Amino acid sequence: MDSLQNNGEQSAKFKRIRRMIITRVLIAPFLIVMLVCGVLVYFFADALGRRALGELSRITEGHRALVDEFLAEQVSALEFTATTRSFEELASGNRLDTLFLDLKSKFPAFEDIGVFDEKGHHVAYVGSYDLEGKDYSNTDWFKAVSRRGVYVSDVFKGYRNVPHFVIAAQRIEGGRPWYLRATIDSAYFSNLVKNVRVGSTGQAFIVNGQGVFQTGLSSGDRLKQQDPDWRLYRKAETGVESFTARASDGTMYLYAVGRLQETGWLLVVRQKATDAYAPLARAVGVAVLVIALGGGVVVLTAFVLASGLAGQLAVVEVEKREMSNKLLAAGKLAEVGEMSAGMAHEINNPLQVMMAECYLINDVLNDLEIPDKNLTPADLSTIRDSMAQISMQISRCSLITQGLLKFARKSDPALHEVDLGDMVEDVVSMVDKRAHIDGVSIVVSAEKGLPRIMSDESQLQQVFLNLLNNALYAVHNRPGAEIRIAVQQEHNEIVVSVADNGCGIEPENLSKIFLPFFTTKPVGQGTGLGLSTCYGIVERLGGRIEVQSEPGAGTVFTVRMPLSHAPAHPGA
Repeated sequence: MDSLQNNGEQSAKFKRIRRMIITRVLIAPFLIVMLVCGVLVYFFADALGRRALGELSRITEGHRALVDEFLAEQVSALEFTATTRSFEELASGNRLDTLFLDLKSKFPAFEDIGVFDEKGHHVAYVGSYDLEGKDYSNTDWFKAVSRRGVYVSDVFKGYRNVPHFVIAAQRIEGGRPWYLRATIDSAYFSNLVKNVRVGSTGQAFIVNGQGVFQTGLSSGDRLKQQDPDWRLYRKAETGVESFTARASDGTMYLYAVGRLQETGWLLVVRQKATDAYAPLARAVGVAVLVIALGGGVVVLTAFVLASGLAGQLAVVEVEKREMSNKLLAAGKLAEVGEMSAGMAHEINNPLQVMMAECYLINDVLNDLEIPDKNLTPADLSTIRDSMAQISMQISRCSLITQGLLKFARKSDPALHEVDLGDMVEDVVSMVDKRAHIDGVSIVVSAEKGLPRIMSDESQLQQVFLNLLNNALYAVHNRPGAEIRIAVQQEHNEIVVSVADNGCGIEPENLSKIFLPFFTTKPVGQGTGLGLSTCYGIVERLGGRIEVQSEPGAGTVFTVRMPLSHAPAHPGA
């Protein structure tokens, strides 16, 4: 049963070691890799974003120049026509038809053309609508061209009730103004504005100073409607401004906005961020795949290596436990050796008594060999007394040898309740005779009613026997030699102190006395295993061992054992 339990505990410890190795080997590199990847992705995204915005700005700048050039050409053509023709000439319908056909052949964006007198009356018209004779004196475009001389209107419906915009030019002839107006083909102009290639989601449109669409969107015609996202770019001034912003529908866009010189309109080019950052998403996807595959290989490799390393550590742990057990056995043998002198004297006394009794019995038996000599009641009583004395001395020897065998016997570690007060008394009885021979006084002071602890009595006996033997060695041949042992409770611990008034320990040796094979005794009188064995036993049983010493004054060893501690591996 104990073997199965030890195997289970060993397997659990093996798994803990393997898990610990894998965790510590993988977590730090994984965090570093993730940090590096995060930094790379951040800078890549930042560079990609700046590059995308720069590219969008470049496209917008070029497109703005194209639209400005287009409007300037239309304005120049109309101004040139008004300058080179007279009112009377153009007011004639036939001549205006010929002029429009000529303009249309050179500037296909012109949809119709009309001539207006100084009062805004439409005196001549060529086009698809019935507009001749209409009064435009109160229209916005007529008032504007009267002030400016040349005017490009915003999109409006007018008499035709269809969204369009016009270019108008003023001519002063004989002190009287007249006006030439042409309508620009809205579909032609919208196609010109929309004809921009920016990814798969790029779109371009124009809004006026109030954010009203002057061209339609790729996603649908919104002429004469205000752009709900106008607030994002309405403050754009000269040049081209680029930025990233979230539209009212929640979509993130990259924007580039430029103001047209001819009209003051805003040319807006935008692209969905998901489209602009598609290369980043692909790169991140590839990186994640590579990291996942590489991580799988690393995890598998780490698992194999960790299993091998944990197995080696488990073997080392077993060897360490075996070595510890051998040290314990060697420590016991050393203690038995130091006890042998006292034990020999203990056993020698009963043997002397038994020898004397044997001589007495032998004398009685010799007397019985004399002829006519009979066994008297006195002789019988003498034989019986001698036999009783021999039996008593045999029992005494048996107790001595049983105590020694009990201590020296190799036994498996076992936890049970231990009364440290009683156990210390038992250990003292093992060395009491030796102490008496050496003239050493041993005083034991134990509190009454001390609680028991869960521990291994055999191993604790070895600890205190070693401490007592060391104390006896320290006080050897010193006048007034004394060893004081105190057993008491302090908080949640039972504290046992072994104090002597011996030679003490030099300060430079205090830090080394618990090291294996370190001893201050002469060669042949110490193995250097005793205190290191004590230290290992107490630590494994969940306690602590401390030392205080002053050279020439004595040494105090203190063992502190917890009340509520049950060690998992008392024999480890």
